[in-house]
Amino acid sequence: MTQMQMSISRRAAAEGMVLLKNDGTLPLAPGSEVALFGAFAEYHPGGGGSSRVNSARTVGIAQGLEEAGFMIDPQSRETAVFVIARGASETADAPDGAFDLSAAELATLSGIKAAVFKRIVVVCNCGNALNLAPLDRDAAVGAILWTWFPGGEGGAAVGDILSGKVSPSGRLASTFAERASDYPSDAGFRASRWFVPYEDDIFVGYRHFETIPGAKGKVVYPFGHGLNYTRFRLEALECCQCENVANANVANGQLKRKIETGNNCTMAKIIAVRVRVTNVGKVAGRHSVLCYTSQEGGRAQHPALELRAFAKTRLIAPGESATLALSFPMSDLAYFDDEGASGHPGSWVIDCGRCRILVGGSVRETVEVGAFDIPEQTILSTPGLKLQADRLARRLRADGSFFAAPVAYPGNLATGGGAGFREGPLAKPEITLADVAAGKASLDAFLDQMTLGEALRFLAGRPGDPPYPHSTGAIGDFPKFGIPCVQTCDGPAGVRREGTATNFPCAALLASSFDRALVGEVGRAIGEEAAAFGCHLLLAPGLCIHRHPLCGRNFEYFSEDPLVSGALAAVFVKGVQENGVGATVKHFAGNNREMARRIEKDVVSERAFREIYLRGFERAVREGRPWAVMTAYNGVNGFQCSENHGLVSGILREEWGFDGLVMTDWKTTVPMWREVEAGGDVKMPFEFEHTNMTVAAQGECIKEAECAFGWGYLSAAKIRQSAKRVCQLAMKSRGWPECERRGFP
Repeated sequence: MTQMQMSISRRAAAEGMVLLKNDGTLPLAPGSEVALFGAFAEYHPGGGGSSRVNSARTVGIAQGLEEAGFMIDPQSRETAVFVIARGASETADAPDGAFDLSAAELATLSGIKAAVFKRIVVVCNCGNALNLAPLDRDAAVGAILWTWFPGGEGGAAVGDILSGKVSPSGRLASTFAERASDYPSDAGFRASRWFVPYEDDIFVGYRHFETIPGAKGKVVYPFGHGLNYTRFRLEALECCQCENVANANVANGQLKRKIETGNNCTMAKIIAVRVRVTNVGKVAGRHSVLCYTSQEGGRAQHPALELRAFAKTRLIAPGESATLALSFPMSDLAYFDDEGASGHPGSWVIDCGRCRILVGGSVRETVEVGAFDIPEQTILSTPGLKLQADRLARRLRADGSFFAAPVAYPGNLATGGGAGFREGPLAKPEITLADVAAGKASLDAFLDQMTLGEALRFLAGRPGDPPYPHSTGAIGDFPKFGIPCVQTCDGPAGVRREGTATNFPCAALLASSFDRALVGEVGRAIGEEAAAFGCHLLLAPGLCIHRHPLCGRNFEYFSEDPLVSGALAAVFVKGVQENGVGATVKHFAGNNREMARRIEKDVVSERAFREIYLRGFERAVREGRPWAVMTAYNGVNGFQCSENHGLVSGILREEWGFDGLVMTDWKTTVPMWREVEAGGDVKMPFEFEHTNMTVAAQGECIKEAECAFGWGYLSAAKIRQSAKRVCQLAMKSRGWPECERRGFP
């Protein structure tokens, strides 16, 4: 850890914390006295599981306030700082009742109020949303600061905000409702260990609360909500259609065609908006602007609002202005037709009807800046139906009613077997991977030297320590053929290792910053540490959707919105990979519950899965170009993700063009041969430790795959393609130069 990493972590924490309520209580006067209550001693810098970091430095809230110059005095009656804390980790969802404040927390608040403090500030150090309605409605509570899991420097960032050194600028990237049962996913969240019906369909998060009749009143803090210590005025300068962003030259206002009420859309490729943000308050601050669309009419159901673009200003001094350019492609308006509403089932369709463009902050603070009509629908592409739901009884409509939608899944068929491997092993290969890297031989010629068992051997991942000292697990490592060891490490919030590392804020906090550049900077800083520690492939970022507020892994994922998730994951990936360390986007896809995650089957319409749960992954893959994708444990419409041919081969590889490595998560329950046949490449190990049991388990996987090959269920072409991807990953990893220095084989 360096001073630079610590500085980035602290700045990111402050940028992503969200001031939910403030009646003028904050900021506090410099050097003022505060009394601490609640869970201030139980500071949570991050979550558990893969996000756990052995932090080199952890500044809790008490220390952060002291470093900011506050005097902590339990006897003072000036300002009470009441800390509410909740831990979170993978493998377990938050328990029933955890969404509400506990009796002990409410009793503590009552005691604080009885002591008659001049000010009460609540700081929430939590990884999951809470019911904050009692605090929001309580006039005695002057301010609420939501910190998420803010990393090792999070306490210092709290001090920066409470002291006014930093004016908060975070916005919620997920909706906070009053009750867990207000979320449409709640009814099926724990109903079964085996099946999770996604009856909420495309109406997830704000798409539900802003669309379904009667749902708006259930929201305490809407998507995009966040306060500041200053005030901003927003002016829409232009809203136009253009062929591309370069031609639009948005910053200079040279746009092709102004959008005015009553215009028809010319089906130009880009919609561009330019806004001026002016600081009309008394302190410097930053302001993020969110652009939404509202589609009305047409043949299909649509949410009332959908986020299309976002941007954040630089620090603006009082009286100064900054101009922001926001744009999105017309193709983002497309819906996936899995019912045949367009007459073209299995197609991406831009619906006819009226489209309004709105800008502002939260979904409740928008102004219309343009509108246009789309006279006729446009079919963009017809990839076909690949993930049809087989047990989904009903789907939610925009009017709050449900409609029956039983559809039979066509099957997950494997291709046949075939030849392509040596009968007996070579004592010493004539071609090594170094020869392939040097252009002296092809990968096909290299693989021709292998037996079936040898080719399958390095499609099975290796456990971590020992013998891989920097690793959560390893890929490759076949000295006979000169294939080096690619060492992986967990890293959503920093490098997870036995030694210390910088603990960065969690993804949910980073999303609340709405700052692409900042998230890219965090990715770059984590990548630098990963490289220094000998890691070759970082197992991050995660970008599943916040579907239910009690999901144990929400903190590790960005948002309830796929645009926020995908756009920020893409810049995180780019930042990591600038250091020669690969990034792995995960968990592909739909890991929205931790309970029984290895056996759970999600039952979801193909439209909802593609528009809500896959769109972020698509953006991360197309824009970020990660080295690897990790499949999720859960199943989708009849098949576990790791063996789902339609998901892995059909969508990820064929539609999106991903040619990198696909790995499983650890300890998957699916046979390796089914995962390879579906388009996966590496089955990661059954344990993290290298034991006789894990070695035996890997041997069984290989034997099963050999049998499947003999029976014609696993093709030689799929095995060879996966082997090629492992080799390609090895040759571009940081482990490759080390391999050459050691003189493999």
